[in-house]
Amino acid sequence: MPNPRSLTESEIQSLWAEVRAEFPGDEMMQEVHFVRALHAIQLRDFTREERIAYLNRFVPQTASQSA
Repeated sequence: MPNPRSLTESEIQSLWAEVRAEFPGDEMMQEVHFVRALHAIQLRDFTREERIAYLNRFVPQTASQSA
């Protein structure tokens, strides 16, 4: 599985600027959309299957799922 793309500090600041412009005055929406956009950029070169497998690593497994 490939590694997520790393962004430079400049790219991160530019992304924040875009999100703040899109949702002025709404910090919660800024944060939600920043994370969404960040993940989209980081996983851009992943196939659909690779994205699902990568993101599923962060979903807690329940007892019934691991059996």
